[in-house]
This record gives sequence, structure tokens and C-alpha cells, in this order.
Amino acid sequence: MKNVISIVVKNNSSVLARISSLFGRRGFNIDSLSVSATDDPHISRITVVAQSDESGLAQIISQTKKLQETISVQALEENKSVYRELSLVKILTVGDKFFDKFVIEQCDKFGAIVVDVTEKSMIIELTGTSDKIDLFMATLSDNQSDKGFKISKVCRTGITAIERGV
Repeated sequence: MKNVISIVVKNNSSVLARISSLFGRRGFNIDSLSVSATDDPHISRITVVAQSDESGLAQIISQTKKLQETISVQALEENKSVYRELSLVKILTVGDKFFDKFVIEQCDKFGAIVVDVTEKSMIIELTGTSDKIDLFMATLSDNQSDKGFKISKVCRTGITAIERGV
């Protein structure tokens, strides 16, 4: 089962390495990891997505709490939190074609924005849930050969999340 874990830590050097190695030593594969400073530059929030069962989740939370730099650790439930991911997608025109209106229509439909355009390429930015980004990518992939473009590169941040409410 996919678990999203929010870890608030003191912003010390090597804290990320200590946390990621803790997951590795316990046999947990990290699916995604995002880190950023909070409103306090001395504090960072780390969002880790990893697969585990309930006992594994309890174990990794318990072990993470023991680290000196850890301020708080909690598993974030999807229905009580907001999950978001950012993706950048570079698409190229095929041959002498210009971009078909299909790409722009899909951007409008999914709420994506075009952040860069050249004669032969376009970079699209989409923020949303992982499912939304997966669907956008599948829609583009399924139509790229018919519509005169190809997906060249994809860069995704992984999930960042925060709990709802006070």
C-alpha cells in the first residue's frame, strides 16, 4: 500500500541522507521524495512516498522519530490531506508539421500551461494529483503518432502533501 509520510526536521546538513538511508536499511523503497524549507529557514518538510503495510509504516515512523533532527513525523491520509505533483513535458513536432490543436485542447482540458515554445518543441507544465498527471500523459501518449508530435522528455517531482484543517 502506498504511504505518504510527512517529516518535519531541523534543516541540518546530511539530514536528508540520514532519513533516506534509514528507509533503505529497513528495506523500504522510496517511490518519491520532496524536500523544501518551511516558513522557518531552519526547518524543512520532507514528503516521502513508500510502499509498506501497516506494521512497516509504524516501524518506519517510529525509527524516523528517533533521529536527532526529527521534529515530527506523520502518515498523511489521502482523504484528510492535499497531495500535489508537478510535471514538465517536452514534446517535439514530427517532420515538417506544426503542433496540432489537439495538444492545446488537452492542456486546456487538464489545466496545463505551455511554459516554452520554439518552432519544433513545446514544454508543458501540469500540476495536480498523480492520477491526473498519469491520465494527461496517457492521453498524449495514445495520440502522439496520429497528431504529429512525440513526447521527448518527462520530468515529475513526485508527491508533496500537507494535511487539511488546523
